[in-house]
Amino acid sequence: MNSTLWSKNLLHSLKPILPELVGLGGFLLSWQLGAMHYGSVVLPSPRETAIAIWRLATTGKLGDALLTTSFHLLVAFTLAVLLGTVLGILAGIKLWFKKAISPIITALQGIPPIAWIVLTLLWFGTGNAVPIFTITVATLPIMFLGAVEAIETFPTPLLEMANLFRTPRNMLLRELYFPHLFTYIFPSLLAGLGLSWRVAVMAELLSSETGIGAELNLARINLDTDEVMAWIAIVVCSIWVSEYLLLRPLRRRLEPWRHSQIPVNIK
Repeated sequence: MNSTLWSKNLLHSLKPILPELVGLGGFLLSWQLGAMHYGSVVLPSPRETAIAIWRLATTGKLGDALLTTSFHLLVAFTLAVLLGTVLGILAGIKLWFKKAISPIITALQGIPPIAWIVLTLLWFGTGNAVPIFTITVATLPIMFLGAVEAIETFPTPLLEMANLFRTPRNMLLRELYFPHLFTYIFPSLLAGLGLSWRVAVMAELLSSETGIGAELNLARINLDTDEVMAWIAIVVCSIWVSEYLLLRPLRRRLEPWRHSQIPVNIK
């Protein structure tokens, strides 16, 4: 009886994430079938990749590399979010500023990250500056465009009604300005986070002796396919952790109304 109740509770707790689990299971199954078809030399299986990850963790290489890459990512992503959001808000408020900065944002979007890496290698040499600078300039346009869209679509009638009823400014900020801004910023955060991880690994691979990218490059040189797949899996898991354990809980906390809507049954 207790086991049946435990099973029901487990199924109830897993129900919200059941689609994600089904998708993950399908991905792992496809991966296993591909490994069986091509062989472990070309495509290591999930089991072989997990063994390689465990080996990296027990030798300390995983912790050191993950810490270095996380430092690059945290500093650069924070800079990109702050600068991109502030510039986007100013551009949304001041039309002349938007016209002045739009060509620069377009140029930043058009320059591929590999070009920025080459330039920063010439400017700063090897070291932390290359991944931090590259991640910042690659992610900043995404945050800028999200902030501009938020300001330009601001619900003016709601603001006029709030002013009519003399709503306090702190309430306006908490209940109107910030929720609307965050609604448009959050998709940019998700897109920028994924791009930041990719750029961080690429920058470290080409310019650094530490970090996940550097370790990935070393595994490639040594023709260690298991370790290459292990580092790729670590990057993917890091993105999942950043999104599902950090950003999405933050969104649920800041936008509770999204998860408290009563479903409407249409007959």
